[in-house]
Order: sequence, then C-alpha cells, then structure tokens
Amino acid sequence: MDQLKVVANEMLPIYQNEVGEKFVNARELYEQLLVSTPFPKWIEGRIEGYSFTDNEDFWTYFSVSTDGRPLKEYIFTLDAGKELAMIENNEIGKAIRKYFIEVEKRSYQQQPNSPLQALQIAINQMVLQEQKIIQLEQQVTIVQHRINSLDTIDTDGDLQQRLNKMIQRFAWSEGINFNKAWKMFRSTFNKVYRTNLKTKVNNYKEKHGLKQLTVPRYLALTNQLEDAVRVADKLLNKENEIA
Repeated sequence: MDQLKVVANEMLPIYQNEVGEKFVNARELYEQLLVSTPFPKWIEGRIEGYSFTDNEDFWTYFSVSTDGRPLKEYIFTLDAGKELAMIENNEIGKAIRKYFIEVEKRSYQQQPNSPLQALQIAINQMVLQEQKIIQLEQQVTIVQHRINSLDTIDTDGDLQQRLNKMIQRFAWSEGINFNKAWKMFRSTFNKVYRTNLKTKVNNYKEKHGLKQLTVPRYLALTNQLEDAVRVADKLLNKENEIA
C-alpha cells in the first residue's frame, strides 16, 4: 500500500497501486460527504455496522496532524468506497458513487485487449514522451536565448547608464581597454550616421560654454542615446550591418 498514485481527482482523489487496484482515503471521502459525526466515530460505526474487513476491504496507517498528533487513516478499496458513499443515502453520496463508477469505466477503456493494442499504446506513450522532450528542449532554447540577450543588452538604469555598461561589456568581450572600446564605438557610430562625434562634442561645448562633456552626456542632450544603444548592441552581437 506504499506505492499508491493518484489516477483521478475530480471530486476527490482516487489512488491506484502498481497492479491497477484502486482505493479511496476514507477521511477524504468523509469530508466530501459533509458528515456531521466526528470522523473516528463515523468510520468505526461504518466498519462495525456494515462488516467491512480489515486487510481486505480496508487498510490502516497513521499520519501526523497539523498539531503533531498521530491520525489513524483508512484506505478502502473502491468497491468498499462505493458502499460508504451509498450508505449516506443522500444526493452527494449518490454523486460520489457515480464518480467512482465513471473512473472505473475510464480505466477499463484504457486497458489493452490484445498484445497488438498494448504495443500500440506503448508506442503512443513513447511518441507523446518524445514530443514533451522536444517541447522542453525548445523552451530551454528560448529561455537561454533570452538570458543571452539580457546578458548582451543590459537593461538596468537609464539609457546613458545602459550605454556605458554596454561599452564596458564590449571591452571585456574583446579583451581591450575601456578607452579603445569607446574609440571603436565612436568610429562605428560615425560611419553609420555619417557624422563625427568628437567634432560634434567640441562644437556643443563651445556653443554652450561647457568645460567638460562626455560622449554619453552629449548623446543624451541631443536625443541620440537610442541610436547609440543600437550601435553598441550591434557591436556586442558582432553584426556587420546596422539598420
């Protein structure tokens, strides 16, 4: 009884062992039946009154309650569970019994009636498993691509901070110093946008009477940071053409 797995769980869990026998937990059934009598008294009365046999109709074990006290649990066969449901003689008991019967029908329909059908079921399961593996591999690829993209394009901070971090990352990836990375960035930016950043920065400084002006700050003041980030992005991804 240790190797039970849930095979249905619409109204309440139904368990199955390794040989296909089905069971129901009496406490879970009791809770669905909305019985007012305390569970220990209810189950003991049902076992005694309807001659359920230990180790044939049901098995017992102990679990631990939320306050640490041991609870005696009862696992009934599905047939005995039908009787427990019907004994209540109410609509919910009848509904649960029908649910048990429906689960049994589904189980019978799934059983192969020939070696060929058993082989076909096994093949279908293998195909489904392979499809799941392929889906998982695709999901892993997508996630890895997103991780790589985030690793390439740093989205923390504002655009100016982002540009600085991208140039730092480019310098690290190319094994060059920060100044050389900026020089390569400026050269690429000038080529793409047919301009000269060094001249533009100096002209802006003179026009506005500034003593110092960094390239990122100039790009921010002239609303060109988005263009600059695109150039840095392409450098990081080593693409030749910049749209």
